[in-house]
Amino acid sequence: MNQSFVVRAGALLAISFSASGALAAPAKPRETPKKDVVLMAVPFSVDDGAGAWVGFAAAEEITDLFAQENNGAWVASKQTDAALRRKDLQLYDATDLEVALPLSRALGATDLVVGQIAASEKTITIKGQRWSVVQKVQVREAQVSGAPERLPALIQELAQKLVDLSPKIVPMTISAAALEQGAECWRRLVRYPLQPRAGIPPPLDKASQIETHCQLALKGDPQFGQAHAGLAILKALRGDTVGAKAEIAAGQHKDRFEPWLPIAESFTLRQGGEVAASRKPLEDALKSHPGYLLAASYLAEDRMEAQDYTDALAAWDLFLKRSPSHPYALGQKGKVLGYLHRDAEAMALTRQALDVDPGDAELLIELGSRQLDAKKLPEAEASLRAAMEARPPRPLAWLRLGYLYLVQGRYRQAHEVLIEGTTYAYRDDEARTRGGFFVDLGLVAAMQSKDDEVIAYLSQAKAEGYGRLPCEAPQLASQHGKPAFDALCKQ
Repeated sequence: MNQSFVVRAGALLAISFSASGALAAPAKPRETPKKDVVLMAVPFSVDDGAGAWVGFAAAEEITDLFAQENNGAWVASKQTDAALRRKDLQLYDATDLEVALPLSRALGATDLVVGQIAASEKTITIKGQRWSVVQKVQVREAQVSGAPERLPALIQELAQKLVDLSPKIVPMTISAAALEQGAECWRRLVRYPLQPRAGIPPPLDKASQIETHCQLALKGDPQFGQAHAGLAILKALRGDTVGAKAEIAAGQHKDRFEPWLPIAESFTLRQGGEVAASRKPLEDALKSHPGYLLAASYLAEDRMEAQDYTDALAAWDLFLKRSPSHPYALGQKGKVLGYLHRDAEAMALTRQALDVDPGDAELLIELGSRQLDAKKLPEAEASLRAAMEARPPRPLAWLRLGYLYLVQGRYRQAHEVLIEGTTYAYRDDEARTRGGFFVDLGLVAAMQSKDDEVIAYLSQAKAEGYGRLPCEAPQLASQHGKPAFDALCKQ
């Protein structure tokens, strides 16, 4: 995305018409009050003279600096990546304003930072623009230039011009070499599922290369907290909980908040079986930095995973206090209300989320699920089938429709829909969804008296890290007392 595109897009998005149809002057852009800002920075586009890592590094440093300011909320790169992945897009697709602007609305942001980077052997030039998401207009722009070895300082200078940061903020690193290696480490780790409901963590592709980047980042700056967080995750995946905890301790900095360390520590504790303790790093992060939306969502997901819906509701309320128009959080709160049998509220809240992000496939699935909870089955089927029209396919639509058919006793159709849906749930972060398919296929098999299939499907669900199997489900009543089933449920 070049500068001329931004100007054209800004002009186009700002144009309005008077009641008579005449072209009206665009309204003067209004900036979001500072305390109400939900900032989202996406990777900057880069020319051929700059490596791809530079664009990611710019977004990460701007987000980190804003987190240090602690006067608003921010969208983490993992949240951006998760939203893009559901559309089969990569993080770098968000360098395009036409992708980034609607995406920022879907992620509840009020303000969006995009930019462009041009580099030569001796100079790097960074241009940045801040957009009002609601107004769809550019409210600020800035440009900085300097020697490549000054990259961290240049990004900080740009951030101060775009989002009014204190000049006293301590940056994530002052080493250009460390920033490069840290970005190479994290732009790969950002795609790895770390959330509480991810199921059993899948193998990490090219883990040794990622580890090398993190180690080189620490060679350039031994106090680089983001690099320590990356190494902690990698060590936790190898089962080295002691080593992971040592990295987390080494990454703490008395003069700054390290956003990725609570995520890494929580992941490490869950990997080591300390599930209850894994909530504390996230809770502490939110006490000191209540705008850390990723930590808030992980806490809410943790409570949902534990089926503690009262606390889950409180956790989503905490999230929505900082980002009140976040469609995903509204939909998730609606899901919790459904679990609490507050069906009318659940459907109303999910429709509110759809008003913010009309036609969103995930929200249509949530609406269909809430309608299913309320036993409005024809409406639920219509919503889920509408979601199934989205591309790329959303496997949850097939999962919920298969369950609807199960409830209706349409077992053959349920089996067909669920089997088809498993072919779409192939991503690393969809282990729990795959587990859900196998659970429901087990319920269908039980209703068809296919005992061997029941055990096979439920075993597959457990292998995906589904969590507690629904062994007390009425569809499985006939299985109780059978050795293979009882053994599986006791594991």
